[in-house]
Amino acid sequence: MELLEKELFSSVSENSAACYHLQSGGSRTRAKLCLQACEALSLNEQTALTLASCVELLHNASLVHDDLQDNDAQRRGRASVWSRFGKDIALCAGDLMLSKAYGALSDIEDVAKLPALIRCVSNNVSKTIEGQCKDIHQQVKSLADFEIIAAEKSGPLLQLSLALPLISANYESAVDTASEAIRQFAIAYQIADDMDDWQADLANGQLNVVNLLARESDHVQAIELARTRAQYLLKRCELELKELPANCGESAIKACQLLFKTVCRSQNE
Repeated sequence: MELLEKELFSSVSENSAACYHLQSGGSRTRAKLCLQACEALSLNEQTALTLASCVELLHNASLVHDDLQDNDAQRRGRASVWSRFGKDIALCAGDLMLSKAYGALSDIEDVAKLPALIRCVSNNVSKTIEGQCKDIHQQVKSLADFEIIAAEKSGPLLQLSLALPLISANYESAVDTASEAIRQFAIAYQIADDMDDWQADLANGQLNVVNLLARESDHVQAIELARTRAQYLLKRCELELKELPANCGESAIKACQLLFKTVCRSQNE
């Protein structure tokens, strides 16, 4: 991870706002998933570093833009980029990280893989933008509508953590399986988050699956319905991740199991 951190900061060293954002920390979950998948698939260190840098820069670019669009003044316990540097600088900082993510792929040693990698990144970034647009409009009338937004807003960039290593290791046929598994994880993660935040979201008029389901029942029943749905999705996710070659989804499986325990634990409290 030390090499990755150096790579990330080096790529945006000329922009103080982007550096400020990266210095705020974060779990680097996507990078870790990517690095583990690369190791399992026997990809070399440079390829692993390149792909992990790409996915992490894309994710952080989306966070800077999210905070700007949502007017969130805090990120990871301190002022968000737009709150510290202004909205115009925040927009530029996010755009820079987005650009650098694509630029990172230029270090791929196997240039024959480059078109497929760029195409995959471009498609998933486009899906993320579409999901964000739907979230902004919030035209949600059903659980199915909610799941589409959750999957499109959170899933595509996370999917890249497995998709890019699979493409690089000549397992492009497994990308759809990996992507579907992560799509289910993304929805379950949003449901779990909503279960914790439903009261605050209700007060603020924010989209929340518990409050959506409560329109047809009450909040006790809605929480149980949300929990059951999350548990189902996580079990499906784990089964599909186990189908991936060389156990490259091991870290994602552990994340899935941890979230499942969290959802179950809230049931017993």
